[in-house]
Amino acid sequence: MAVTNGTSRPSTSGDGLRRLLAVLFAATGFSALTLQVTWQRVISLHSGVDLASTTTVVAAFLGGLGLGSLLGGRLADRVGPRRSLEFFAGANVAIGAFAAVSTWLFYDLYRAIAPSLGSAAATFAFNAAVVVVPTTLMGLSLPLLTRGVVHRLHDAGPVVGRLYGINTMGAAAGAAVAGWVLVGTFGFVPVTLFAGGVNLVVGLVVFARTRSDTTIDDVGERTAVAATAEPTPVEGRPIWPWMVAYAGTGAVALGLEQVFFRLVDTVMRSNSYSFAHVLSLYLLLFGIGAAIGSRLVRRGVDTQRWFLLLQAGAAVGALAGPFVLLEVLPRVGLGGPLEEYFASDGFNIGFGQITSARGFAGFVFAYVVAPMLFMAVPVLCAGAAYPCIQATVSDRIDQLGRRTGTLLFSNIVGNVAGTLLTGYVLIDRLGTAGTLRLLAGLLLGGVVVASLATSRVGRRSTAGVAAVGVLGAALLVGAPSNDRLWSFLHSADGSLVLEEQRSCAVALRRDGTGNDILHINGSSQNGYPFDDYHVLIGLVPALAHPEPTNVLAIGLGIGATAYGMATDPSVRRVEVVELCGGQYPLLETLAEQRPAFELTRLFADPRVKTVVGDGREHLLVVDDRYDVITVDTLRPQSGYSGSLYSKEFYELVAERLNDGGIFTQWIPTSRVLNTAAQVFPHVEALEVAAYGSSRFMVASKAPITIDPAGLLERFGRVDPTAYRDEQRGSLRRYLGELRSACVQNGELLRDVPRRLYNRDLAPRDEYFLNNDLSVPELPRCRRGGVQQQPPGR
Repeated sequence: MAVTNGTSRPSTSGDGLRRLLAVLFAATGFSALTLQVTWQRVISLHSGVDLASTTTVVAAFLGGLGLGSLLGGRLADRVGPRRSLEFFAGANVAIGAFAAVSTWLFYDLYRAIAPSLGSAAATFAFNAAVVVVPTTLMGLSLPLLTRGVVHRLHDAGPVVGRLYGINTMGAAAGAAVAGWVLVGTFGFVPVTLFAGGVNLVVGLVVFARTRSDTTIDDVGERTAVAATAEPTPVEGRPIWPWMVAYAGTGAVALGLEQVFFRLVDTVMRSNSYSFAHVLSLYLLLFGIGAAIGSRLVRRGVDTQRWFLLLQAGAAVGALAGPFVLLEVLPRVGLGGPLEEYFASDGFNIGFGQITSARGFAGFVFAYVVAPMLFMAVPVLCAGAAYPCIQATVSDRIDQLGRRTGTLLFSNIVGNVAGTLLTGYVLIDRLGTAGTLRLLAGLLLGGVVVASLATSRVGRRSTAGVAAVGVLGAALLVGAPSNDRLWSFLHSADGSLVLEEQRSCAVALRRDGTGNDILHINGSSQNGYPFDDYHVLIGLVPALAHPEPTNVLAIGLGIGATAYGMATDPSVRRVEVVELCGGQYPLLETLAEQRPAFELTRLFADPRVKTVVGDGREHLLVVDDRYDVITVDTLRPQSGYSGSLYSKEFYELVAERLNDGGIFTQWIPTSRVLNTAAQVFPHVEALEVAAYGSSRFMVASKAPITIDPAGLLERFGRVDPTAYRDEQRGSLRRYLGELRSACVQNGELLRDVPRRLYNRDLAPRDEYFLNNDLSVPELPRCRRGGVQQQPPGR
């Protein structure tokens, strides 16, 4: 071992170990995000997909990571390099073991104990208790690995920053591969086993290498010698203000992440692949930023100065993205194409249109240009800031693990606070644009205060921060209002009626025919005046049921389906559950302004009870039984839609129906019909020619009577003023000309190949790129010994 002037030259063997560990750390990043994406999707099956639920789940994930970072830092400084690497290996083996049973814990165990979990708080406590185990183990990793590979103090910032960047880029790959390929192709259970296997292999390789590599102890000796030879830290230079600062920037960063994701989700008119794509881009940018920051620190820059400059750059970049989109691009000849794109539904039902040049250009804009416009500068700056702050707080080699763990813990505490504050308060109160301005303004203000309070930041640095602050202030002043931002994203020219809450941004946009079209996060839904199809989804089961006293509509939409049920005078109670709570005040506004008498009647009806929440979660937690349940919500290509088209969901619906109860839902794919026919022995498929020959199912555990004469007789009891004359006439014609459309009559469909239907843990329609959409419809109806096929095949 050679030690010269308090430094040492690592051996070739040590360099090889460091390279190996870097590759393995990237692999653990891949596994971690694969597991997180999969676990969060499984947890959503019982916790719901509203922003409140997802925010609390993310907070639980972050909390475990923060706890692990804190514990890992203290452990690393106590045990030394070799034992740190052995504990790193052990943590990965434990993650692999947990992954092997994780689906059973998150899914099967929850279903077994769900009756004893009587509230959302109890459900969150269950999820948090389970999640904290693997996420704490994940959080141990970086402090332990840092202690095992960093030999000299001045290597702390660049080496740890590089490791962090490599791990984050591995995580980006995990999010992309899991989201685009693995989950849709194999389902959740095989993917968690695969990801856990990656951790297991990493743990065994690291353990074997540390047991056989005798240079690691030598590294520990060199580290001890270097610690005595390196300069003593400057007395009186506290570290805690930088820890607090990194907590504050962590809060802003996660708040901005939610803003970015909402903006990009709207631009994309998202489908089931969009979230994983955006997440992978975000992580990739952060990892690249960390690599850039490591090079800066290696060059010997003033890390405090650069940390502040980079945070200021993140704030300016966050403000610049929407400004460029709204104010710059339309002035350089792109106004027409942008208006055309934002008047469309983008890629919310797939990617078929990218075969044309215009469609491909739209895809590049939505999936590359727009995300980079919003995220590139702020996320690159945030990533580059990490090695700088790491170097700033790393002033003692013998406390490197603790400092690294505490720094990460501080940042994650800020992450949790920012996630909760933005998800529960800011977006509700300020909207997307106001939240963006506030967060960017807080970050800029914090940078200015810190630069003035930090003695090491000199005149040149203060001038640089001031220049960035002036630019940021100008962007703050010129930032678009929330109405202006959302009007642009809908090509509405200021005519948009907007209601934004934490779960969704919902809006009404009047089209060229005078219809008011509902949009949710940019994607169009149905419109007003009501079309016959959505009215019939609610009206037909109410008329077909002999005594539809208590009915449930999952999904409000424009209000047509719930209204169709409510017009039957036999109904005594109509419960409506809608995830996007802003739809209620939005439609009340429509009722007043247009006016829309149907909506006025719906919301004034004392029989109608409105609920804001996730429909599947509602069925899980309520004890009520219903005579009719309708589901008219997500397209099957939407993210999380599989929870409303699975066999297990239909079983849940069947449990909540009274004897003789009827269930209705539209039939977007053959798999949906195949899936429902495995739960309901009686299924009818009804086609509405006037609505593009779209079909909806009427299903029950008991025989269903679809008798045109009987339906017309019941329809005659409906208040004549409930419908406009033209629509009343069209509804009568449809009911009177209704033909038998039997799909399943008395026997459940059995022995269905897995690829032909949807399960909770294998939602094939949701992941449409990975599964054949042209599958056959299997149910056949037998009446009088004659086999009949359903219509619309």
